Amino acid sequence: MDHPAVAQVVTFAIPHEKLGEDVGAVVVLREGSQATERELRDFVGKRLADYKVPRKILFMDEIPKGATGKLQRIGLAQKLGLA
Repeated sequence: MDHPAVAQVVTFAIPHEKLGEDVGAVVVLREGSQATERELRDFVGKRLADYKVPRKILFMDEIPKGATGKLQRIGLAQKLGLA
């Protein structure tokens, strides 16, 4: 969320062959802003431990939300075809 181009972000678990789970992220960019997956991974890598840096970053117009308006983290990898 600290990156100037990022409006919203949610992280979630994605399957990993050896580790069991890895980190994925869905990012909504601010209107008129641009960022690449590599740019965001490098930005986050300077602030977090390597194992916390998302291995896959997807850009979307809106983060999926449930009936109550909460961000849908559980099962997000499967909904996005990453599981």
